Amino acid sequence: MSVKMTLLTATVLALFVLLSSTLADIPQAAVLELSNVESSGEVHDSAHIVIRRAASHQVYDMYHGTSLQAAVSIIQNGFRPSTDGMLGPGVYVSRDIRKAQRYPLNLSPLDRIVLKVRVNVGRVIRIDRQGHPLQKTWRYYGYDTAWVPPNSGMVPSGLTENCVWDPKRVKVLDVVQASARSLFWLKSLLQQMKSRHCNYWLVC
Repeated sequence: MSVKMTLLTATVLALFVLLSSTLADIPQAAVLELSNVESSGEVHDSAHIVIRRAASHQVYDMYHGTSLQAAVSIIQNGFRPSTDGMLGPGVYVSRDIRKAQRYPLNLSPLDRIVLKVRVNVGRVIRIDRQGHPLQKTWRYYGYDTAWVPPNSGMVPSGLTENCVWDPKRVKVLDVVQASARSLFWLKSLLQQMKSRHCNYWLVC
């Protein structure tokens, strides 16, 4: 038994040293990229798996474009996933506010609302081309978020986009864009909701 324990300990220590030395040589931004994003051809070596599991709690501030009516519903009740879209059903958000500012497409810029949200992305798959085999089915393969990188050719604007399958992973942080009157009213509503009871869809 002692021999087996010694071998197991040596293996764990070796893996730890390998992982530490690997991460020490990689910039932090690259570590986040490695830890969060997977493709259909991902590597399954031990070090990669350890990094990937540690990444399941990566949280980012992003933006969501919506209408006034929908913004009120989101603040009061949380997000509801869309029924479809470029990446299938889910909550669409972006780390680039310019992407959120374009939505909803059927409203004028003056009528659009942009919410700042906090997203626990979980396990992420990179979708970087139209016709990707998992473009709309990624959620069935254990992924929590689909990510379209910037300038990938997926959309004419070239702006990055994310689709999050579980709306509970997306929490409202603030209202950052609206007409002056709507902005004041929505911020007041959000503050009122936060002070009354910190529901799971709010960042309090």
